[in-house]
Amino acid sequence: MVRRTVALVHTTPGRTRLRLRWLRRSPEQAAALADHLSALPGMEEVVVRTFTGSVLCTHDPAQLLPERLLEEARRFSGEGVVVLGPGEAEPPDEEELLRAAAHGSNVARAFARFFKAVNLDVVRTFEGRVDLGTLASLFLLGAGTAEVVATRRLPMPPWFNLGWWAFRTFIVADKAAIDSVHVLAGQPPEPTGAEAGASPEPHGPHH
Repeated sequence: MVRRTVALVHTTPGRTRLRLRWLRRSPEQAAALADHLSALPGMEEVVVRTFTGSVLCTHDPAQLLPERLLEEARRFSGEGVVVLGPGEAEPPDEEELLRAAAHGSNVARAFARFFKAVNLDVVRTFEGRVDLGTLASLFLLGAGTAEVVATRRLPMPPWFNLGWWAFRTFIVADKAAIDSVHVLAGQPPEPTGAEAGASPEPHGPHH
């Protein structure tokens, strides 16, 4: 379920902009909202852009105040609406959180597109014999070997390297367990073991 919000974005005498982000997923209600607001005394024009959820109202400031517009938009949106003033950050939609969890965040997808493009260039350059992952591994292996040869000692890796390797080993070795766990956004992890009140299985008699 999409969390509905009504935000007062900006207001000047006779001109008020609201944002109803939920309209992006319910564009069929845009005309009904415009009709609802247009019926208010002092309203001159209502422009609704469903792509952004923007609602621009031109009105007579002597007859219609921004607070009334905000209240009418809240009433139209239904129960459980979050009303936000100018500058207040809008909470993320549950669907957006779940989409990011399933397909990665916008930043992660941007990085993925960048490195896939670089990898494609590397594969083309080496005619399919080497890809970016192999090239990076060979480079790091060669740099590490050169350091050991130059210093004639095997240094202990920094703690953050060890931490990263531990995390990387976990997500590679336990991929099946990670893929089988499903957590809904906004809910705590499910308790396991003693936290769930599970009692250990009884042991049979020892022989």
